[in-house]
Amino acid sequence: MPENPEMPLPDEAKERVLNAHLKVGNTNLMISDTLPGQPYQLGSQTTIAIMIDNIEKTKEVFNKLAESGKVQMPLQETFWSPSYGQVTDKFGIEWQVSTVQ
Repeated sequence: MPENPEMPLPDEAKERVLNAHLKVGNTNLMISDTLPGQPYQLGSQTTIAIMIDNIEKTKEVFNKLAESGKVQMPLQETFWSPSYGQVTDKFGIEWQVSTVQ
């Protein structure tokens, strides 16, 4: 966001996300970080499930999410997927990564 001398941005806010845009079908999601001093609660209120049609791409996405995160369930074959796993990323977001059969 451009600097405004009348409303200076605190240093701790300069590395935060103002708006991220995610388009899912015809739906637009806008995601933002909180500003310093705004209340928030850490936790697992949401799990994001991503379905990928290629096992190698599933491994790539899972491994990137696992960097500095924590694997809850390693990628493995399940009755619904040839490659499924659960991971919490470095930001505390829980993911289910699955290959579509």
